[in-house]
Amino acid sequence: MQALLENEVVNLYTQDRVISEFDALMESAKTADATLKSKIENEIVAKGMKFVPELIEHIQSNRGITRGICAMSLIRIGKDCIASVKEAASINKEFAWAANYILNEIR
Repeated sequence: MQALLENEVVNLYTQDRVISEFDALMESAKTADATLKSKIENEIVAKGMKFVPELIEHIQSNRGITRGICAMSLIRIGKDCIASVKEAASINKEFAWAANYILNEIR
């Protein structure tokens, strides 16, 4: 699993632009099958709070499959991310519905 994800990240880093580890995982998720999506989510959750700001930002600015991966990752990270989710919801009222869903699932 790790080698597959590392290969995907390396491929994205060697393209014309350099992207963050998180963005590389999200790019991989766009074309991934269910098994790889699950592995990507597990990788994100394993990083814990490191990715929370990017997860929250991604939910607010994107749609589709990767948005679902971000929401589920926050739910799985759990109580550690509650303050960050609440803060983002207080700043962006359009994010409040997603934040409420995430917080209810954590509780």
